[in-house]
Amino acid sequence: MVFSLLAELMVKMFFLSSLLQTTLSLNPDDPNVCSHWESYAVTVQESYAHPFDQIYYTRCTDILNWFKCTRHRISYKTAYRRGLRTMYRRRSQCCPGYYENGDVCIPLCTEECVHGRCVSPDTCHCEPGWGGTDCSSGCDSDHWGPHCSNRCQCQNGALCNPITGACVCADGYRGWRCEDFCEPGTHGKGCQLPCQCHNGATCDPRTGECHCAPGYTGVYCEEQCPPGSHGAHCELRCPCQNGGTCHHITGECACPPGWTGVVCAQPCPPGTFGINCSQNCPCHHGGQCDHVTGRCQCAAGYMGDRCQEECPIGTFGFQCSQRCDCHNGAQCSPASGACVCDPGYKGPRCQERLCPEGLHGPQCTKPCPCNATNTISCHPVSGACTCHAGWASPHCNDSCPAGSYGEGCRLVCACQNGADCHSITGSCTCAPGFMVRENKGRRTPLSPHSEH
Repeated sequence: MVFSLLAELMVKMFFLSSLLQTTLSLNPDDPNVCSHWESYAVTVQESYAHPFDQIYYTRCTDILNWFKCTRHRISYKTAYRRGLRTMYRRRSQCCPGYYENGDVCIPLCTEECVHGRCVSPDTCHCEPGWGGTDCSSGCDSDHWGPHCSNRCQCQNGALCNPITGACVCADGYRGWRCEDFCEPGTHGKGCQLPCQCHNGATCDPRTGECHCAPGYTGVYCEEQCPPGSHGAHCELRCPCQNGGTCHHITGECACPPGWTGVVCAQPCPPGTFGINCSQNCPCHHGGQCDHVTGRCQCAAGYMGDRCQEECPIGTFGFQCSQRCDCHNGAQCSPASGACVCDPGYKGPRCQERLCPEGLHGPQCTKPCPCNATNTISCHPVSGACTCHAGWASPHCNDSCPAGSYGEGCRLVCACQNGADCHSITGSCTCAPGFMVRENKGRRTPLSPHSEH
């Protein structure tokens, strides 16, 4: 009986040992482990009940056998024999497409995952930035992440990081997706460079190039438009005339002194001059002032800075530049030169007497009292005598007084040392002992002691 129990225990231990050996090699909880039951034959020492005929005696009525009767019955005893027993065990192995690596099953990829790892049979999980069946292809410019499955959101030519998807902005842009230009006043990569532009110019956020405001030019818009131009890009031509200058931004004309109008095409109105025609002309007697300088241009017959003076006697016309041609004491008009005759004379130049020669008076009935030889004329009204040079007195009977000569005896003689002066020419007649010396065109009497 003990032997039978020992044999049965040995069989069970063998079965458990086989099962344990099978299951310890792989983790049964691994989802990649597949298992099944398999049968196998084991030679065992087995016990069994062996029958035999057992004879025994019992009481009975048989006197001949002394009341003992023989009886038979089938009894059993434990016997042992060798036999084959079919056993079952759980068999674990890696599922199809997996292979054993220690106590785990690892997926098998036919092609090596270059930039990734094999996560299931012939299936690669790529690292960020890589794609393709074997993770050997880099992401194109529009995708990023594992298997290049994410679409880039970058704008304006920005580069997309194939691993993180972060945008690397092109020069001149900023923002998470590079959707915005650089802030005003900055440009370039990362909007780190300051703009150099002046006078309200804008700076190209990509290149830093200055876009000038109207009226300015130069690399940094530091210069005003050249003379004669204005506006955007200094492309508009100035319309100003007569030396006017235009505003470099608006093109509005600033007129020089003496000019007015939108394009400085009109001189100042009469009576005004100077900047913006703001000054009043100072000219008198109809004089016109220069619209630029204010200088007076006098009317005929007047002169002076402000044309306040009439032409001197004997002159007339513009700037009093012409000589009067009037006779017999007549005065000429300072404007036209026309002669205004004294009473007793007539003609364009007052050269004609109203009375015949030798007569005078209102009715020309009085004879002239003048010495005819020494007289130029007798006034036709008053009868006053006009003497020839060298003669004087009311009737021209006397020569010039000593020390004077010429017409009307108005010239002073220059003779010395008692010399006589000719009443007509003023020439000297030296006294005895003296002679005349030439001196710069003048004749001067010499004393007896003068050097010859």
